[in-house]
Amino acid sequence: MIALSSLGIAVLGILYMTLNGIQWHLERNKTLLEELHKQNDALEENVDNRTHELKSQNLQLEETMQHLKEAQEKLILQERMASIGMLTAGIAHEIKNPLNFINNFSDITVELVNELKEVLDTVESIPTEVKEDLSAILEDISTNCNKINEHGKRAESTIKNMLIQSRSQKDEKSKTDINKLVEEYLNLAYHGMRAQDADFNVKIVKELKPNLTEVVVSQQTIGRVVLNIINNGFYAANEKREKNPNLPKDFMPTVTVKTDEDDFKIYIHIKDNGIGMTQETKKKIFQAFFTTKPIGVGTGLGLAICHEIIVDDHKGELKVDSVVGEYTEFVIALPKDNKK
Repeated sequence: MIALSSLGIAVLGILYMTLNGIQWHLERNKTLLEELHKQNDALEENVDNRTHELKSQNLQLEETMQHLKEAQEKLILQERMASIGMLTAGIAHEIKNPLNFINNFSDITVELVNELKEVLDTVESIPTEVKEDLSAILEDISTNCNKINEHGKRAESTIKNMLIQSRSQKDEKSKTDINKLVEEYLNLAYHGMRAQDADFNVKIVKELKPNLTEVVVSQQTIGRVVLNIINNGFYAANEKREKNPNLPKDFMPTVTVKTDEDDFKIYIHIKDNGIGMTQETKKKIFQAFFTTKPIGVGTGLGLAICHEIIVDDHKGELKVDSVVGEYTEFVIALPKDNKK
C-alpha cells in the first residue's frame, strides 16, 4: 500500500472539492436551463394564447364592422325608399285625377253611343246603307270606349297599389287566401309585362293546392314579393329566348307558380326555365343594390326588400335554387302561427 504524503492528500482534497464544485455548477446550470425551457414554453403558450385572442378580437371587429356596414346600407336603403315612396305617391296622385276623368267619360260615351243607336233606329229618312255604316261606326266607338275603360280600371288598380305601398306605415296583417293573392299578382305581373312589350309571351303554369290554409300576413307586402319574383321570372325566361339563338324551336319561356303546405308553413314556389344564375350570384342575390340586369332595368333593391319582408317582417324564409342556363326557383315559406 502506497502511503500518500501530506501534499498528495492536500492535492486530492483540492481535486475532490473542485469536482464537487463542477458537479454543483453543472446541476445548477441544468436546473437553470430546465427553468429557462419552462419559461420559454410558458412564454410561447402566452404568445399563442394572446395571438389567438387577438385573432378572435379581429374576427369580432370584422363582424362588428360588417354589421355596421349592413346597418349603414339599410339606413341608406330606407332613406332612398322613403324618397321613392314620396315620389311614387306624388306621381300616383297626379295621374289619378286625369285617369278618373278618362274612366268616367268613357262610361258616359258608351251610354251616349247606345242612346244614339236608339235614335238612329227611329230615323227612317236615312238610307239603309248609310244607317248600317253609322251603326258599324257607333259599334266601333262603343268597343273602343269599353277597352279604354277596361285598361283605365287596370291602371287605377295599379295606382291604388302604388299609393298603398308608398305609405310610411306598415300594412296591417290579416288572414289571407294565399292562392287568391298569388293569382291576383300573377295576373298583374303578366299584364304589366304585356303593357311594356306587346310581343311578350310566356307560358304560365299554375299548381295551386286546393283548400290551402289561410295565414296571417300583410297582403300588400307579400303581394309585392310575389309580384317582384314573378317579374324576375318573366324577365329571365324571356331573356333566354331572345339571347340564345341555338335553343330548340319549340322552346317556350315558362313560369310555374305552385302553392303547398305542411303542418307548420305555407309554401309558394316560383320557378322559371330562364337563364339561371351562378353560385356567386346566388350568394349576393339578396344584397341591396346588387343586380344582374342592365343599367336602367334593375335597381338591385327588389330582392333585398323581398328578403326583409319575408324574413324580418313575417319570420319566414326566402330561398333560391338555380342552375345556369336551366332554371331558377324561389321558395317563400310563411309560418302558420304568425300573429297579427
